[in-house]
Amino acid sequence: MSFGAEGEDYDGPDSGLRLAEPSDAGTLVDLIRSAYRGDASRAGWTSEADLVAGDRTSCEQVSATISEPGSMMLVADDGQGIVACCQLQDRGGGVAYFGTFAVSPTAQGAGLGRRVVSEAERQAVRVFGSDRLEITVLAQQELLIGWYERLGFRRTGETRPFPADERFARPLRDGLYFAVLEKPLEPWPPGRPRPLRVTTSGPAPATRQ
Repeated sequence: MSFGAEGEDYDGPDSGLRLAEPSDAGTLVDLIRSAYRGDASRAGWTSEADLVAGDRTSCEQVSATISEPGSMMLVADDGQGIVACCQLQDRGGGVAYFGTFAVSPTAQGAGLGRRVVSEAERQAVRVFGSDRLEITVLAQQELLIGWYERLGFRRTGETRPFPADERFARPLRDGLYFAVLEKPLEPWPPGRPRPLRVTTSGPAPATRQ
């Protein structure tokens, strides 16, 4: 299975995790909405239902995330369907952005989210050569920020505006904004091969030490 337009091969130790495929887009939209928006999200603890209304994402946006260069999307499949996902995006300067993270409300609280974050960290180092992972979280989501902090993320002190949108993100209260968190990543083990990053399709990537 190849990694989007970058041509990378996925190399993961967890058989339940794989790269998203274009055909997954509709399922992923439903998963992301169920984790954050509407009454269904209240079954979990990541819900934004009291803070934000709207679709949150679309098939077009998810499809772009799956296929665009410098981006990869991981999914967790339990054999019955996709139950978690996340995006990694190479921001340059050693930074990989971690976003579009969702775990099905019925699968939360069992360690699945930690598995996905751990594999995202590994792939950010392996594929992008990143030395830190960046996330943005609604500052009003204190429980979620606390969860990330227990995983080793720390607030940078930077904030970013909330991108209000009539279709995707209608604020239900004033003063929404994002807090920026970062986590340093362990370097790739010395002497262990990893693929060269490529930007066009073609032969399988070479390896480097």
